[in-house]
Amino acid sequence: MADANEPSKPPCSISNNALDENTKRCEFETLGPEYYEARLSKTAKARRPSPVWDLFPVEAQPGMLSMLAGKPNPLTFPFEAITLTVRGQNDEASVDLVLQGDELETGLQYSVTSGIPTLRNWITQLMKEVHSRSDGEGWRVSIGSGSQDLLYKAFSAFLNPGDTILIESPTYPGILIILEALDCHVVEVMTDSGGLSPSVLEEILANWDTNQPFPKVLYTVPFGCNPTGATTSEAKRIEILNLARKYDFIIFEDDPYGFIYYGPSPKPGSYFELEKRIQGTLGYVLRFDSFSKVISAGIRLGWITGPMRVLQAIELHSVSSTVQPTSIGQAMLLKLVNHWGMQGFLDHTAQVAEFYRRKRDYF
Repeated sequence: MADANEPSKPPCSISNNALDENTKRCEFETLGPEYYEARLSKTAKARRPSPVWDLFPVEAQPGMLSMLAGKPNPLTFPFEAITLTVRGQNDEASVDLVLQGDELETGLQYSVTSGIPTLRNWITQLMKEVHSRSDGEGWRVSIGSGSQDLLYKAFSAFLNPGDTILIESPTYPGILIILEALDCHVVEVMTDSGGLSPSVLEEILANWDTNQPFPKVLYTVPFGCNPTGATTSEAKRIEILNLARKYDFIIFEDDPYGFIYYGPSPKPGSYFELEKRIQGTLGYVLRFDSFSKVISAGIRLGWITGPMRVLQAIELHSVSSTVQPTSIGQAMLLKLVNHWGMQGFLDHTAQVAEFYRRKRDYF
């Protein structure tokens, strides 16, 4: 199975991860940072932290007078307040939410590359709630300017020109233009009405042409795949996850439709959930979520969940490009989800799913 094109698999890690001082000691066997380091692209390995943005935690210290990053004085901003009129849930009256004071200042100012900490913490709790994950498992979340931007940066973090990537076929067209620009060797894995085919995938991997680099990544849209609309069954997901562990590749789980699933069968577990539920090493799943389909497409906010070393590589890319996701969009979103609460957000996504189910049934 192994050949010169396959990176050797480093030992798993159950120790503290120096990339995040708030991370607790791992309670499960997880892939260590050296595993991802060996698989990052040359460009990702060459990226360095910003000498400016890395000092943001320092300026948060009490009494610190900051002249960092060319931040404009908030007294010069022409906005005193922003009122958001939010539709009521369950036939309730609409509600006015007002951004002002510190909340508004946060929304009008530069912030950290990984997203406003309070919103990032809320999303972390959401991931724990929805996917049955916990602290101490070697993962965290990072907010970005939409999941498409995060996907591009994730592909760039792993793929050198000529590297191999596995994609389901047919696949989301927006990904193909990214991979063409990165000059990747794209290998298509056929799908059927039940989503990605594990048997076809294993046949490809077991009979790999050693003249080509062995694949590092499998890209898949497991819920409502664009353009087929297929949802991969949970049984198939488990098979594919076990193949990732056996053949040593990372699953890019692009899931903009997971919150609005309305299929006839019980909702399958995500790859991110299943990798903990199914016994084995953690760290083979990089998950992409979006607020576009459930809150607003124009708000341009999504998030990525996965191994800390990988998220660090993506954030280092953002530092030199977009710098950070929109502060005002994050502030609006944070105000909304704090008003709703976790269950209110989940109730809203259920209502959106029901809306689209009824639309489908009209056809």
